[in-house]
Amino acid sequence: MTTAVAINDVLQEECIILDADCQTKEQIISLLTDLLCRSGAITHKDVFLNDVYLREELGSTGFENHIAIPHGKSAAVAKTRIAVGRLRQNIPWETIDGTQVRLVILFAVKESDKNAGHIKMLAKISMALGDEEVVEKLLSVPRREEMYALLLAHSGA
Repeated sequence: MTTAVAINDVLQEECIILDADCQTKEQIISLLTDLLCRSGAITHKDVFLNDVYLREELGSTGFENHIAIPHGKSAAVAKTRIAVGRLRQNIPWETIDGTQVRLVILFAVKESDKNAGHIKMLAKISMALGDEEVVEKLLSVPRREEMYALLLAHSGA
């Protein structure tokens, strides 16, 4: 039996940052990991970061439309959660369409949550990010509250 998981179960408004001043993927991943640590979702930053970079070695997490979705399934994750960062400027990242990245969604998945419910929820977010109109709004909203509302509205929450 699959347990349904809603985005508002894993996304908190305080895990969203707008206009992050990062120049590399390592900087933004570290910054988003800090948000997840402060929220109590991650217990050991270094262990989680290692797991994220091990996943990055398997293939790029850069998609289209200036979006990257790095992720890590890790024993360092106490609660499955998402952190979102919008950058002040585009940064280099290996992407499907060759564009640089401006929006990063970091998934931190608890080892015991590797079930279909969480995978379906992550798929919903990915589908929403395939809509260019949604992405345009995410890249331009002026307030964190608006980004949070947009993600909830377009991810089936």
